[in-house]
Amino acid sequence: MIAVRAEVGTDGAGVPRERLFDGMKLRLSGALVLGAVVVAAAIATSAALAGSWGRDALRSVVAACVVAKSTIGTSFPCADVHLDAPGADGYALIRSPGFDSEFLLTPLAPIDGIESPALQNNSATGFWSAAWATRANVAAALGRELPRDAVALAVNALGTRTQDHFHIHVDCLRTGVENALASSTARVTDQWTKLPKPLRGDVYWARSVAGPDLAGVNIPKLITEAPPAADTALDHATVAITAATLRDGSDGFYLLVNWTDSSAERLLDHQCRGR
Repeated sequence: MIAVRAEVGTDGAGVPRERLFDGMKLRLSGALVLGAVVVAAAIATSAALAGSWGRDALRSVVAACVVAKSTIGTSFPCADVHLDAPGADGYALIRSPGFDSEFLLTPLAPIDGIESPALQNNSATGFWSAAWATRANVAAALGRELPRDAVALAVNALGTRTQDHFHIHVDCLRTGVENALASSTARVTDQWTKLPKPLRGDVYWARSVAGPDLAGVNIPKLITEAPPAADTALDHATVAITAATLRDGSDGFYLLVNWTDSSAERLLDHQCRGR
């Protein structure tokens, strides 16, 4: 009787099976609760980014993604989450609700907008290079390859952004804007200059940035060197970055800025027409 009870009531190491079952139920219960939280966060993502949760909605979505990544190793409901690493700030990548191809790259840290001093730290330069690398996600979402100059980055000014958590829009550049910039190749150098014609109704200042990617480029510091920055606060800056072939024929970028509280998203085409 004792031997039979030992065989049925314990595992091979003599641990009572009741305890094992209790542990399994506890783990299962925790997984179900965490799963419910993740699913709820996914539902919240669409509602929040649609604007119904106020100007801190994006920050709440990022927090939910960090919990999921930290506990069960999944980035869901974000497309990807990079936790803080030595010498670099963490960021999340979010598929923009309502658009086929747009992604948002946003820091994990509570950074309000382009005006935040934290963005001028060297560790924050990685946000821009990571955002540029996100063009691969845009192409994957469309299911086709995209030329280098087909994708652009955009950051809206305080007066036109809907969220007070810094984020970079990544999507296709309007073909009309691309053509207009191509005609300005001779004019744009590594010194700030005002473009002669408006882009989508807004007059931009422009300068070139050399290199195949944006690694190590401190975009906010470059913006503070533009002439209008001396008289206008950085939170009024509207920022766009487009790929460009520079005057010497090398790959580079055009950094575009205006201080009219306008929307740089106007330069993007969320339907990627003609691409």
